[in-house]
Amino acid sequence: MSELLNSTPIWLLIIYGIFFLFGAFFPAAFIYSMLFGWLHESKRTKKLVAREQRVAGISGGDNIHTLSKPINIERVSSAGLVMTNITVSPSWWQLFLGNIKSIFGGQIKSYDKVLAYGRAEVLQRLREQALGEGWTEIINVRVETSMVMNKVKGGQQNKIGTLEFLAFGTGIR
Repeated sequence: MSELLNSTPIWLLIIYGIFFLFGAFFPAAFIYSMLFGWLHESKRTKKLVAREQRVAGISGGDNIHTLSKPINIERVSSAGLVMTNITVSPSWWQLFLGNIKSIFGGQIKSYDKVLAYGRAEVLQRLREQALGEGWTEIINVRVETSMVMNKVKGGQQNKIGTLEFLAFGTGIR
């Protein structure tokens, strides 16, 4: 075996390694995503719900609002911008299911889960950031969503992209 490695040029070994990577790693990663993606997603969702409950207990309820005026009419001593973002993307299995479903039409539930998680996570991060900076309430909250990796191939948009969620609002004390 060592004689084979010593006699083979390094560039040929690199090519063999690349073929092995594409031949073994990607199918294994796809199968792992298919089998264990739901487990990872459920753990992530449970952690998010626990964080939401913890912050609600600290702040005495939900401290973010889409209203342009504070809920509690009291003297506002200071105000400032509070902003956070997150990027999420579907797993390979969710992409596979979404592509199959897009052939037949209808609601693509695997993408809906990614969108719902992204919105919930960015709002939770906004709550946590506001508490960390000492804001009692965040008013006029907005959430924006955009495609980050929307590449163009042959004049068509590539639908396999990463989504960025940006949440911002005015923090008040």
